[in-house]
Amino acid sequence: MKTIREDGANKKAARGFAKFLAIFIILSVAIFGDTMYAIQMQKVFAGNGLLMTFCYIGAFTSVMAVGYLLLGKLTVFEPGGQMWAAWIIFGMELMIIMLNILTVFNHDKSGPMGTWALLSPASPAFHMLGIAIVFFLDPELKETHKDKEMASRQRQADREYDEMMQEARLTVKRKHLDFTVKNLDAAINSPESQAKLAQHANTMHDGLLTELSGRSLPTTVESDDIYNSRSERGFGRR
Repeated sequence: MKTIREDGANKKAARGFAKFLAIFIILSVAIFGDTMYAIQMQKVFAGNGLLMTFCYIGAFTSVMAVGYLLLGKLTVFEPGGQMWAAWIIFGMELMIIMLNILTVFNHDKSGPMGTWALLSPASPAFHMLGIAIVFFLDPELKETHKDKEMASRQRQADREYDEMMQEARLTVKRKHLDFTVKNLDAAINSPESQAKLAQHANTMHDGLLTELSGRSLPTTVESDDIYNSRSERGFGRR
């Protein structure tokens, strides 16, 4: 029983060492390729220290991209589209590393290698594109985007509801105003209102004549009688 446990522990340790060795080899090759890329860029920016600094940073994006893919495959990436994309981008990274190494040692810059010699300065952009594709295929990001879209639709629905409620209130106010105007119009056209308006007009007329002539005019009894008689008839009808 003890021997079986020891064999299991040895196998586990060997498996762990094998993983470490595989990761070490992959990263070492990536570092070697990035170093070759940096040597190639030194020929272009030999006299500019600032640009060389940025070139070194860009050169070692390859090993960082490979490290991200390895770590993601071991712990982060979900099965499906993201995992398949990680395999494809990993192969693309190895191809870029190989081409950069060949470019340094191949002095004949003609044919396919000449074409890559023109494209190799943009290697960091290729790394960025590949890593961005894998990163944005993360299912958690998709779920986050779906949640944001759902929240946006909910806010839009709430705005539409508020707009409809406001429109309903305005409709009720318009109807109330129309009803008030109709009743006011009916009240103005009633005999009682007409008599009051006539009396008010006569009063204004007498006041104007008094102001113009400077003499007080006698109160118009006839208009008062008409008003009183109409009011009495209206009161009797009630």
